[in-house]
Amino acid sequence: METTLIIASAEIRALFREKTIYAITGVFLLMTAAASFISWSTFTTADAVYRASVVYLHARGVVAIPENPLHSIPALVSFDNLIIYVLLIGALLAVIIGHRSFMRERRSGILQVLFTRPVSMRSFIFGKVLGLGSVLLGVMSITAIISIASSFLLPLQQISIEDIGHALVFFFLSFLYMLFFALCGLLFSIVVKSESLALFIPICIWVGITFVLPELATGLTPTALLNPVTLLQLPVAEGFFNTAQHLLSPVSLGWHYTTMSGELLGSSFRTSFPILRVLTEHWIEIVTLCASIFTLVIFSAIALQRFDPREGSIHE
Repeated sequence: METTLIIASAEIRALFREKTIYAITGVFLLMTAAASFISWSTFTTADAVYRASVVYLHARGVVAIPENPLHSIPALVSFDNLIIYVLLIGALLAVIIGHRSFMRERRSGILQVLFTRPVSMRSFIFGKVLGLGSVLLGVMSITAIISIASSFLLPLQQISIEDIGHALVFFFLSFLYMLFFALCGLLFSIVVKSESLALFIPICIWVGITFVLPELATGLTPTALLNPVTLLQLPVAEGFFNTAQHLLSPVSLGWHYTTMSGELLGSSFRTSFPILRVLTEHWIEIVTLCASIFTLVIFSAIALQRFDPREGSIHE
């Protein structure tokens, strides 16, 4: 256990020494801040238009004035853009982090020396996974702080303790989703000798999970699949899509992530579902995601057991 923690600590320090990680993480956090600013700007403009309309109608003698529509909008609707950011930028960030995690050692040749010491491959891989998870959890924690703090600035939006609970569940679900792709990057960086191919394969998996599988299962266009509101209002599947939906739905992680996130944040019909309801109705999808993460960890451990450090150099 001590060795695992040492490797995890070294992994965290190594990741934060890389400029690429800082750049991609910075872009992700900046887009999160931009989403908060866009929501604030939208709400402020809408509120100003409503107030100006009320003054105008009062001047015309109109008494029956509708209530401000901002009152009926869920408090977490400003988080909608984060679903897309995690699907696109967050998942790619995770792939690169996982890819760099093992490729760093392969390039430096340190593996040939490391495994001559009393370091088991199991401790090594578990330390890597723990380090990756810690970094991704840190990124999502900062994102959560920025998003939740900025939501208090929106006019007429009262963030309750229950809303914060929904947000935290969403960010933890996003963490698990990103961890899956980080482990894909880690696995193929162990298995594949070519550095470019080891990065290309998990990116192809990301494309398949994000676009191909949901489109085959639903018949919707890729643009509609990125919209959590559209995704929750699926047309009745017929023929090929009916069969594809039954076969591909269990492994369509991107589809399930978008659906659950939309229900947690209130994108589905502009109302958020209770946390217990979301977890109960989607327990199979949650178990599938956790099982996929566990499977990738096991496969990475098996691949590392078969990995020969003497033949671990990069071949392009």
